[in-house]
Amino acid sequence: MKKLYFLFFAILISGLSFGQVFITELADPNNNAEARYIELYNAGGSPVDFTEGNGWQIDKYTNASTTVSTTLDLTGTIPAGGFYIIAYNNTDGTFASVYGFAPDQLDSVSNGVAGSNGDDDLVLVDGTDTIVDFFGVPDVDNTGTCAEYENGRAERLTSVTTGSATFNEAEWNIWADSATSGTCTNYVVATRDAPGDFDPGAWGTPSCAFYIDSPSATCDAVTSGTDTYTATVDFTGGGTSTYTVSTGGVGTVDLSGGDPDVDATGTITVTGIPEGTDVTINVTDGSICDVDYTVYSPTCQPALTLPLSDDFSYSDGSLVDALNWNNFSGTSGDLLVSSGQVMVKEDGSASEDASIAFTSVSGDIFYAFDFTVPNPGGVITGADYEYFALFKDDAFVYNGRIDIVEANSGGDYTVGIATSNSTADAIWATDLTFGTTYRATVRYNQDSNIAQLWIDATSSSDTSIMGADETDPGTTITQFGFRQSSSSSGESILVDNLVIASTFNGTLSSKDYSIIDGLEIYPNPTTLGYINIFSKSQSAMKVGVFDILGKQVMSRTVENNRLDVSTLTSGLYIMKISQDNATATKKLVVK
Repeated sequence: MKKLYFLFFAILISGLSFGQVFITELADPNNNAEARYIELYNAGGSPVDFTEGNGWQIDKYTNASTTVSTTLDLTGTIPAGGFYIIAYNNTDGTFASVYGFAPDQLDSVSNGVAGSNGDDDLVLVDGTDTIVDFFGVPDVDNTGTCAEYENGRAERLTSVTTGSATFNEAEWNIWADSATSGTCTNYVVATRDAPGDFDPGAWGTPSCAFYIDSPSATCDAVTSGTDTYTATVDFTGGGTSTYTVSTGGVGTVDLSGGDPDVDATGTITVTGIPEGTDVTINVTDGSICDVDYTVYSPTCQPALTLPLSDDFSYSDGSLVDALNWNNFSGTSGDLLVSSGQVMVKEDGSASEDASIAFTSVSGDIFYAFDFTVPNPGGVITGADYEYFALFKDDAFVYNGRIDIVEANSGGDYTVGIATSNSTADAIWATDLTFGTTYRATVRYNQDSNIAQLWIDATSSSDTSIMGADETDPGTTITQFGFRQSSSSSGESILVDNLVIASTFNGTLSSKDYSIIDGLEIYPNPTTLGYINIFSKSQSAMKVGVFDILGKQVMSRTVENNRLDVSTLTSGLYIMKISQDNATATKKLVVK
């Protein structure tokens, strides 16, 4: 139901509100966004039926919105001196599986009221349409304020006995993943993990103060074989209990840089981890603390150099299982290769971002690929935040972002380019069609800090659009990446024949988009114990052969255009072929 709220009027009649119900906890667990919840408490002497009067509700104001974004009508009854838990139920049954009991009410709306991500305003309204409690700063995105609890938790001080129509940050203990721009009373920069750091249905009980952050992973060697690496994490909150540190048998734990049993802060080190194996460091005290932190394996192979290409001729499955690709954000393993194409999802079902690293170059850098958008069931509509490919540095600075956006005039969709913004700076003027394959070429100049986009171009003089001219200088690019997120249209993008080069012409290639001109491999699959490899160049050709786990099993310089593979067992392999400072990756099947 639609309700209008007048703050002045609400304050005048606040004494008429039914009961003394207010918000005591807001949860946005760092390790499980599906386990979010809102906790209410009734400080009054009688139970409150949430259907009384016009009915109680909680309103959410998203991202500095001045109007209500989402409303949840409350049901049921909260007893005197009792709690009422509203659980996010985007994935059915998550709250009960995580916390061990059923909540009082479920909110199944994706990104609904109980699914708030820690930077939204939440307003509790009673049956007289009166605001009885307000969390957040009105008309302001709470990110960077004393009201942000993103990837953390907000819990009311136990000295508070009633709600307030005006937010008072001093009434709250707040944990979040980033620092604030102002001074806060009870604010800690520390994420919180479920279930150990939360106490739904209780108030003022102890929570785990142990916290892990600042992961690093360093190769012990960089060879074409399987190397080992060393992982480290920093910790705070130690010296308060007896802690056990374990890794599930992966690597060797070294506590010489800090022992959580006795040291308040320090560094936990794990040595001798095999390359390609992620390590999860677990710290538990056998009571309320059970903290996990996963450090992802680095790539310890020699750096790739430009130009390079990838036609994604891998077995169906995770892209990061393929040679040279690595997770840099989200759930590792859910960015997939299907039928020789990367499938980038914008439907919220997958979160992984993956990249391929290379040695940096100066000035211009280009990427180009074929892409197809299958029909998601309707034309692309809604806000433009869903860029799916990008250049990046070794950290988390993204440039040259290409977006799928709403069509200009009656088409299915079109694309946009952003130099560094999350939304497109410029939109391609021609509408595009579902199911049709186009070739996108993106240029990013690292000196002038500006991006450029072409569609189906054969020359740099063809029609293009420019991103914003950002402040000079730009970012030193060392990786190309794919990004998965969610959009209002839930589309997917199929990507093939990726080329990364330092010139526009370097992204132009033969029919199969191999950087090595005229590259041919046959027979493939082979049952002969050898394959023939040809190109238009007469220069030496070096070939590395890797198994599907990324281990190099062969390294040869091809002579007389023939590669002997008789020592390989039947199966799928990946060949990395280098000639004239160009590199191509191809699939090899030995039968």
